[in-house]
Amino acid sequence: MIWLGYRLQLLPLMQCREYLTDIEWQYAQTLSTKRAQQFCNGRALVRKLLQQYHDISCDNIIIVLPTDKAPTLSILGEPWQLSISHSAQAVAVAVSQSNQLGVDIEQIKTRNIIEFSAEYTALSGAENLTEFYQRWTTAEAYSKYSGEPLLNLLQQSAKLQQPQHHLSLQGYMLCLMYQYVDAKLEINEQK
Repeated sequence: MIWLGYRLQLLPLMQCREYLTDIEWQYAQTLSTKRAQQFCNGRALVRKLLQQYHDISCDNIIIVLPTDKAPTLSILGEPWQLSISHSAQAVAVAVSQSNQLGVDIEQIKTRNIIEFSAEYTALSGAENLTEFYQRWTTAEAYSKYSGEPLLNLLQQSAKLQQPQHHLSLQGYMLCLMYQYVDAKLEINEQK
């Protein structure tokens, strides 16, 4: 099972506080306002999603502080899969007990599709912004899924064989990449 949650409007920091550990809250105070809001919203959304579907207390949900690697998650001492993405005022999180995954959300902005396609092979052939952002979010989600550098993926034209799910949202494109084709997916928009 994969739980995918997203919010298209970040909450103020104080509304996230109850879902954060004291260490996370202190860490957030060292960040810029924008980065603190993204950090706090991502972690709050992970915990809210897990509480909603598993009735797990925040104390039992451990997310490591940022390093140069993707965040890791453990619940009651057991490792879980986690991916978090931010763009503008949106945040998306994906969690699974056993399904390796990667998630990306991007705000849809006007782009020079021809220029990007010429520079990055993985984006070539996109005929409109929707196709462009589907390809872009696929590459980013796969980068998080596989650990392969994004620039390497953007310079490749190979079709990715991993299961993926795209959501076209109000002004955003979201892509979830995951390991098992038969995985059940629960999608939850948070207001």
